[in-house]
Order: sequence, then C-alpha cells, then structure tokens
Amino acid sequence: MRQTEKEKLSDILVIAGLAAFAYYKYSKLTSEEKSKIVSDIRETGRNIIKEMIPDQVKSFIPGMK
Repeated sequence: MRQTEKEKLSDILVIAGLAAFAYYKYSKLTSEEKSKIVSDIRETGRNIIKEMIPDQVKSFIPGMK
C-alpha cells in the first residue's frame, strides 16, 4: 500500500518535531551529561559493530579480538 502525499508530510513533520525536541533537551544538559551521553553512544556503537562482524573477519582488524 502506497502512502499518500498527506501521509508522507505528516510523517516528515513528526520526525522533525522529534528531532527538535531532542535538540532542545540536549541543549539543556550540562557538559558532563553531554560527555556521558556521547561516550555511551560510542560504546553502544562499538558493541553493535563487534557483534555484527563475523569472527573470521575480526582476526584481520586490529583491536577487534
């Protein structure tokens, strides 16, 4: 089933609203809280990448063992 133009616009507006709200909340954080969030996101990304890379490939990547 295809989305109508009105539904697409509605989806875009919802996403834009969520992004604006996230930016607002982030701008109100202290520098320590911002640093913690960034480090948590980086660690989560590293863990996801480590889980997704096959073991045969990990042996070729330095620091992935």
